[in-house]
Amino acid sequence: MKSITLILFTLVSFIQGYGQAAGGQEFGEDIRSWLKLGEHKVDLMSVKQSLTTRQVELSNKVMKAMQKNALWVRDSLPNVTDSTLIYEKFGLSKAEFDEYLLSGEKKSTPELVKTGDETLVITRKKNNLVFTGTGRLKVLDSLKFNTALNEPLYNSKELELSNKSGVDNSDNPFKSPWNGYHFTYEHYGDVTDNDPKNLTAQTITFDVGQIKDSGNTILMFMLMNFENGKMVQSSTVICMFK
Repeated sequence: MKSITLILFTLVSFIQGYGQAAGGQEFGEDIRSWLKLGEHKVDLMSVKQSLTTRQVELSNKVMKAMQKNALWVRDSLPNVTDSTLIYEKFGLSKAEFDEYLLSGEKKSTPELVKTGDETLVITRKKNNLVFTGTGRLKVLDSLKFNTALNEPLYNSKELELSNKSGVDNSDNPFKSPWNGYHFTYEHYGDVTDNDPKNLTAQTITFDVGQIKDSGNTILMFMLMNFENGKMVQSSTVICMFK
């Protein structure tokens, strides 16, 4: 069976991780050189939507089914071998499932478009690089990068380094080779409660990198909060600055 990750579109990211371990000293020096102190004029970016009406229709069916079967997706999906069960849990017939996978395989490289200009101020307070943003960047006000721990903290929650990220060619949304680091935080409520209506979870991701051609710094941030099976908070930021 084709990889089931193709259908987990709600967690799709641009990031193509190398999966290489990175020493703390190495990536700490990189990140400190990218996050320069001072006021930065920031290009706010968004993903250009290129889905067809049919893709949107199928995606909506999958999203609705995933919300209904959230606990099954979390606990059972990685080990399932019965394709019929996958069709059922994702709310699709076999024909629709095949169509959905095929549309995913045909997707071109996502395109980024500029959606606005904002300001981001980076200051240092003891061991922390502190962010103060305008507009949609205000969500970063709760984010710090601790230079002693070499990790971001969001409202005191520690995001751990997952992997190095980036690509060595221009076939990516930034249209240039880039390299960076991907940090994540995940927390789940009562994992023994199988009622999806009681699902509580939080996912936070943070990426910082540098575009090789321009030298611009990349910041990407995503926050998702679920309470009682419903998403109550969602924020996504993609931005670049010199």
